[in-house]
Amino acid sequence: MEMETDLTSKLSLREHIKNIRKVLRVVRDLDKIFFLYTGLKALLDAMGLYAGLLLSVYILDRLAAGEGFGSSFSVAALTCLLLFGLRLGSGILHNRLDVRWEIVYRRWDSLTEEKILQMDYAKIDDPKTRKMRERIWQDNNWGAGINTIRWYMEGVMSSLFRLAGALVVGAPVFLHMIRGGSVVILLTLLVMALVMAAGSALGTLYEKRLQQFMMGKPETEEERIQNAGLTWGVVFGYDYNYRKGKDFRLYHGYNLLCYWTLEKELRRRPKVREASFNSGKSNFWGNFPSGIVECGAYLIVALLALGGTLTVGSVIRFAGCLRNIFSELSELAFKLPQLALGARRQVSTLEFLNIADEMHKGKLPLEKRNDNLYRIRFNDVSFKYPNAEQYALRHISMELKVGEKLAIVGMNGSGKTTMIKLLCRLYDPQEGEILLNGVDIRKFRHEEYSRLFSVVFQDYQLFSFPLGENVAVSGDYDETKVKKCLEGAGMGARLAELEQGIHTYLYKDYEDGVELSGGEAQKVAIARSIYKTAPFVLLDEPTAALDPLAEYEIYKRFDEIVEDKTAIYISHRLSSCRFCDKIAVFHEGRLIQQGTHEELVEDRAGKYYEMWNTQAQYYVEA
Repeated sequence: MEMETDLTSKLSLREHIKNIRKVLRVVRDLDKIFFLYTGLKALLDAMGLYAGLLLSVYILDRLAAGEGFGSSFSVAALTCLLLFGLRLGSGILHNRLDVRWEIVYRRWDSLTEEKILQMDYAKIDDPKTRKMRERIWQDNNWGAGINTIRWYMEGVMSSLFRLAGALVVGAPVFLHMIRGGSVVILLTLLVMALVMAAGSALGTLYEKRLQQFMMGKPETEEERIQNAGLTWGVVFGYDYNYRKGKDFRLYHGYNLLCYWTLEKELRRRPKVREASFNSGKSNFWGNFPSGIVECGAYLIVALLALGGTLTVGSVIRFAGCLRNIFSELSELAFKLPQLALGARRQVSTLEFLNIADEMHKGKLPLEKRNDNLYRIRFNDVSFKYPNAEQYALRHISMELKVGEKLAIVGMNGSGKTTMIKLLCRLYDPQEGEILLNGVDIRKFRHEEYSRLFSVVFQDYQLFSFPLGENVAVSGDYDETKVKKCLEGAGMGARLAELEQGIHTYLYKDYEDGVELSGGEAQKVAIARSIYKTAPFVLLDEPTAALDPLAEYEIYKRFDEIVEDKTAIYISHRLSSCRFCDKIAVFHEGRLIQQGTHEELVEDRAGKYYEMWNTQAQYYVEA
């Protein structure tokens, strides 16, 4: 999975076209008629422009011929009606395009989040993926994201139609001028073309220097951190909330924020000043040729008028068309590179969307059993995380029996949580296999296999949704069941205090939201695991922040709730061990002991005895 990290490197024309086509294809898939409407609007605008010009030419020629305005009135009236229709159609299309683009923009913006939800969990944890997401943020931060594609695509279409209109409408006058063969006029045209080419070249040069500052690859780690924008979200306010506000105030975090934002930005001031000058020069050389071209156009018109070879209307037609030709060519010279750059900025998003999953996609349906007789076995399993050199687990062999209560204990970093991630198939092991009723779990449909497990991780997440939706993880749920699960998890008393009950929003993101204490949040997470009614229930140290006695009480209550389900309790403390059928002791990625509490405490040389002897004071009364 390689990713382009320097957007200032040179690409061939073929590569630029390829990038543009890729992005336009995705936008077309999101809205199949958006660009059709865009092209139609550009056509109507161009038709309106030249219909007005031709009407002026017609009226002037009639007046110059000595005819009264009355003879031209019917044509003028019809043309005005046509212009009104064109403007009305363009306005309707403009409004529809705005609405449709809002939908396209939101859908495009959600593509990366949808990808994250659907991709292999191992890929999310991969440093390469994190680096790619950082690149996406930077690519969109410097520009306007996918909006640039719309703006410059509309501009290119508009310029192409106006250029084509100028060539068609002005063709008779251009042919007359060429046949006349005036050396002065031809030299003026040549000078105008050279000025426009030189201006475009200089504008492109300074624009490239500006992009080297904006999009170039950071030269040092410090520059990379600066570009990541670690704390600007807090400074600007959209990442500043009541949860973070306490720490900033109590620890006087203002100076730290200044260090990571303003002070580091001041160090970049010379480069920022240089980029500002390049931006000004780019704009100057982008606009300067337009003024010269317009002056040249009027000079040619004056020469033609003095020669008396053209009518007044033809002079006006020539002036308008010639100015538009050079103007639209200049616009295309600016917009096409910007369209290419905008597309190039979105390549990182497309590459992210094209990340291929590597985990095997099983097709075997899971056997549905009312008796929940599922047996899971680890056969010599070894695993290491993406890009890690050391194994997190080595040669793990163990069996999980139906209805069994298993405690997995060990010090922090011993591999307990990793074992659970493999069990839930968030990762696949590099060595060995995990079997469900004798079948490799990789052969089962992942969605069906994951339904076997209810897990409360240490870093569980509650959302700013109603309490009931947090428990059911769905907007459509059984209210009676939700209440029963909350009561079973020890949340009944708090629930009774809430005026809106399970419909109460959590946290202060909503006006009527409520704050939960750490213990209450844990009870909600436990109620969520109960609601799922999965045959395997796992608690992965969700109570690590509590004292040992409080942890023991929660585990004891949970053990009563799970009844005959297979339950796995993970902790570096031993509060769950007394009421478990079996205990597995992990140390430095290996399973070093298995047995009951009584069997393991008899082994005075074992790790379990050492841990129990250290912590027993907390559980003597229990």
